[in-house]
Amino acid sequence: MYSLKVNEYGDLIKKCYDVKSPFYVYGGPGIGKSEIPRQVFPGIAKDMNREYLEWTDITLEKKKECIANPDKYFIFCDQRVGQMDSTDLRGIPNLINSEMLETIPMSWVIYFTTIGAAGAIFFDELNLAAPVVAGQAYQIINERTIADRRLAPDVFVFGAGNRPGIDEAYCQPMPFPLRDRFNEFEVEADSQSWAEWASGKINPHLVAFVCWKPSYLYKVDNKKANKSSTPRGITRASMLIGQDDATSNNAHALLSISVGEAFATEFQAYVKCYSQLNWKTIFGNPKCVEDMTVDKHWAIVGGLADRYNKIDKIDKGAHELFDNIMSVLKCLPADFSIVGTKMIKDNGDIKKFKSLISKYKGLDDMVETLGKFVL
Repeated sequence: MYSLKVNEYGDLIKKCYDVKSPFYVYGGPGIGKSEIPRQVFPGIAKDMNREYLEWTDITLEKKKECIANPDKYFIFCDQRVGQMDSTDLRGIPNLINSEMLETIPMSWVIYFTTIGAAGAIFFDELNLAAPVVAGQAYQIINERTIADRRLAPDVFVFGAGNRPGIDEAYCQPMPFPLRDRFNEFEVEADSQSWAEWASGKINPHLVAFVCWKPSYLYKVDNKKANKSSTPRGITRASMLIGQDDATSNNAHALLSISVGEAFATEFQAYVKCYSQLNWKTIFGNPKCVEDMTVDKHWAIVGGLADRYNKIDKIDKGAHELFDNIMSVLKCLPADFSIVGTKMIKDNGDIKKFKSLISKYKGLDDMVETLGKFVL
C-alpha cells in the first residue's frame, strides 16, 4: 500500500476535500490519523469564511444554532464507528402512521444534511465496527446519503482504521468492491514533520530527544510486553510533565507510564548529555559549541528552548538571556539552529518573541542566515 509522510497526508486532505473524493487512511495507533485533519480543516474553514467547530466540543444550544444557520460554520465531526450500533448512523425508527416509517436522526446528521452545511465527517475505527455498522458507514461515504437524507454538497466524508494483521486491533477486512470506491493509503511516522508541529506545543526536551533519536517517535514493542511510544503518547507525556523540568527525577516515571520504559531509559542518555553542559561557559563563549558532538547539540537546543519558555516578563534580564540564546543558536550547525529557532518562535507567545528579537543586537546577521525561520 502507498505510504505518505504526515505533511503529505495534510496536503492530500485538502485535495480530496476540494473534489469530495473519499479516502480511507490506515495507520498505527496514535500516529495522527485524526489529529492531522484537525490541523488542516480550520484552514479550509477560514478560506470559506466560516467558523470552525468540532461537533463533540459544542453545547446542545450551539448545535441547534449551527443547524439553524448552517452557512456560518464548518463542522468537523469525529465519529468512532467501532463503538456504534446501527441506530447511531441510521437513526431510531419512528412509525408515522400505519403506512409509513421514518427515522429520527442524530443531531449531527441533521446538520450535515441541511442545505448550506459544510464540514467533514470522520469515521474513525471503521474496520473495528460490527459488519452491519461498517456497511452503513461505507454506504454513507460512497452514496453520500444517511437513511433517506442526502449530505450537503460541501460536506466531505472519509474513514480511518488500524492496519490489518499488523496492529493486532482485530480489524474487519474491507471487501474489494468497497475498497475500489476509496482512495487508500497508509500514513507513517515522520520525525521532521512532527518536530515542526511539536515546536511550542511539546516540552522542548522531548522534541530535542525525538530529533536526536527519531525511531522513538513511533516504536512498537513486537513482543507486546511493554508500552510503545507514539506521537499521541509523547503528547500525553508532555502534558504530565507540564511546567516541570523534563530532566527532573520524576520525569522517568512519567515517561515510563506514557511512552514506555524503553523511551524513558533512552531519554536518560539525553539527560546525561544535558547535565554535562556548562551553561556559563556556553553563554560566555558561544563558539565553544561548534565542536561538540551531535548528542550535545540536541541537548543544547532543548536547553535553550526550555530557558526561553521560562521567560515570564520582558525586562533587562530577559533581553540579556535572549541575546545569549540566539548567539548560541547562531553558532550551532544549520539544522540545529533551524529547529531551535522554530521551537523558540513557535512557543505560542508571538508578542514575547517579537519584543525580544526586535532588540537583539545580532538580528541582521540572524535574518541573513535564518530569515524565513525568524520572521
